[in-house]
Amino acid sequence: MQQAKAQFLSLFLFILGFLLFWEWLRPLAVITNTEHVNDFVGFAVFSFLLTYLRLPFWLAFPLKFIAIFFVLHLLFFYNTPLFDRLWLDYFVDDIHKNLAFISQGNWVDFTDLFKSFLFFILLWIVSYLMRYWLLQTRRLFLFFFVTVIYLTILDTFTLYHADFAIVRTMIIGLILMGILRLLKIQESEKVTFEKGRLPLAWLVPLLALIVLTAIVGFVAPKLGPQWPDPVPFIQKAANGYPEYEKGQGNGTGPQTIGYDDDDTHLGGSFLMDDTPVFYTEGEYNHYWRIGSKNVYTGKGWVNRPQGQVQTVDADHLDRSPVLDLYEQNTKVSSATDKVETLSNNFPQLIYGGEVNAIEGKSRNRVSLQLNDSTGKLEPMYHGRHVTLRKYTINYQYPSFSINRLSEVIGNQGDPKEIKQQDLQLPAELPNRVRKLAIKLTKNESNRYDKVQALLNYLQSDTFTYQIDGVPRPSGQTDYVDQFLFETHFGYCDNFSTAMTVLLRAAGIPARWVKGFTQGTYDKAVDLTHYKYVVKNSDAHSWVEVYFPNSGWVPFEPTKSFDNPYSFNYDTNASDSEAAPANAQDDSANQEQQQQQKEKAQKKQQQQPAAQKEQASQHTSGTKAKGENAIPWIVSGVILFILLIAAVILYRMRKSWWPKYLLHRFRQRTDEAAFDVAFKHLLKLLAMHGYTIKSDQTLREFAVKVDRELGVKEMSRLVKYYEEKHYYHASGQHWSECKESWENIIKKISG
Repeated sequence: MQQAKAQFLSLFLFILGFLLFWEWLRPLAVITNTEHVNDFVGFAVFSFLLTYLRLPFWLAFPLKFIAIFFVLHLLFFYNTPLFDRLWLDYFVDDIHKNLAFISQGNWVDFTDLFKSFLFFILLWIVSYLMRYWLLQTRRLFLFFFVTVIYLTILDTFTLYHADFAIVRTMIIGLILMGILRLLKIQESEKVTFEKGRLPLAWLVPLLALIVLTAIVGFVAPKLGPQWPDPVPFIQKAANGYPEYEKGQGNGTGPQTIGYDDDDTHLGGSFLMDDTPVFYTEGEYNHYWRIGSKNVYTGKGWVNRPQGQVQTVDADHLDRSPVLDLYEQNTKVSSATDKVETLSNNFPQLIYGGEVNAIEGKSRNRVSLQLNDSTGKLEPMYHGRHVTLRKYTINYQYPSFSINRLSEVIGNQGDPKEIKQQDLQLPAELPNRVRKLAIKLTKNESNRYDKVQALLNYLQSDTFTYQIDGVPRPSGQTDYVDQFLFETHFGYCDNFSTAMTVLLRAAGIPARWVKGFTQGTYDKAVDLTHYKYVVKNSDAHSWVEVYFPNSGWVPFEPTKSFDNPYSFNYDTNASDSEAAPANAQDDSANQEQQQQQKEKAQKKQQQQPAAQKEQASQHTSGTKAKGENAIPWIVSGVILFILLIAAVILYRMRKSWWPKYLLHRFRQRTDEAAFDVAFKHLLKLLAMHGYTIKSDQTLREFAVKVDRELGVKEMSRLVKYYEEKHYYHASGQHWSECKESWENIIKKISG
């Protein structure tokens, strides 16, 4: 009995030890790019359990290694069968490559797979150390102390909030320290407790002291910060004192890329930062707008006069004139985007078109303030700026008619307030900038062609996109003049500011806009909605040009960037967009329902056969010895046969998968079949070694496939795909390119 109670006490200590160690894993999702933290926590639980059970080495060692391989497969090779040799060979090669990095002292280029493997080994080691500290030495103070220091550092210097983590750690740590101290006294003094239990006379004061400490910590008044915040000083020192770089000197040290509301002194190099800021879900590709600036100073952008900030109704933002981006000649489609903010300090909203309403889980407690000069939306809570974690944007996505834009001649139709605000240029602007603007646009008859002339000039070979060695203008040097006539290289701020100034010099109203690009594609949510990851490195600036009766039209002057918005010559195209879109959605839903029905029917057909086979096997097994083991043997045999069958099917997939696809889509005539068939074709091409590289566009990939297969069908398919998804053109894409799709499949399958 005493031994059982001692084991229970050891288990209790081990659970508390794991909870204390768990506080090290909780912040990983916030302070690093680590995803699937729960998989690491699950392995830690498994490893702690095996260590506590004290299984023999010959059993515990392979079990933990199998668990590591299983989780690594789940994280990195989930599309490959578990027992496929391909991923195991890849894993071994990856280990060899990273061991070579270690021998070279190259700690930076470790792969994610190898780093994850090392992290699992670390979790394994910690489980042994925890048992050693808790059950052998009875000492845990050092680990407890380091845990507290670890959490306080993270709370101070990162986005992780350790308010409750500190409380949990203190409570768990004090309980562990108290019990371990009692056990240490018992063992050193050779005291035997009645019934093998710790006496209440010892436990009650310990628990009372811990509870009293926790209550006092919660209830007692707390002083504010007594020292200045060290974080800004450290960041400035690490980034080269950015205020010196921003015009208070001639410094040209690098800054870190990201959204910054201070644009008074543009220029200078910057360092890339791939920290995720948002997750977004939506149907259309577009830039994420935050606000615009209207006054160019010669060094950067400001807003004068300062815009009036007013509280607005989040359900009726379409009543705010400053957010009215488009006018009657611009065709719009109602759309919805979902945004999840990952940063703890981003007190503004992003949006991709003309906003109608903002819906958020916390919106009932948060008010929205709108700057009527910049169009910037800021969530407020009790008079201070806050970050809205999740919100949904209802907005109008534009489709611009080039024919309508080309109808604008001169300054006719420009409102007076737009002329006053969005044609501003500093008196000190060098005259050669104005002359260049007139020279580039003098041969064009309408506003749209003038804009295109300036775009073509900035995207010509005269200019280069570059983030290193970009100077800041000093003294009387003008930022745009320096870029246009001296350096000829820079990044988005250089290109967008130069185009805005040239447009204004040519008499065309324009404004400078800041925000983010659409981000990096993550996955398809469904057939029409896609998830993107927006990072600090996606911070961007571009230009909006005013066209009477069309509104503010976005243009992209920066080299290597493409305008994500829709421009077309057919003014009636968008009138017929809704019906095909609805038809596609209905067809997609019907296809999903049909697939679910087929799966259900297959399961129903397979289930009786499996039950009969299992029953007959079990009946014959009762005549032999060890009947309790027979069901497990039968299950293992069935599982092994199914596994072998799956491996054979996978190995032979190149022969039967094309035939299945041809049969599946032969009778399909609905337009929704195009998207599904195109995605299956990409998978089939990847199966045969034709994969899209990370730096390769879809069109470049199509040209490569056509060249290697000796056909022109892939380029035709990609053309239809781009017309449908990027230009939202209507038409019978599937019926027109079905034959090309079949020809490619037949070609690669021989």
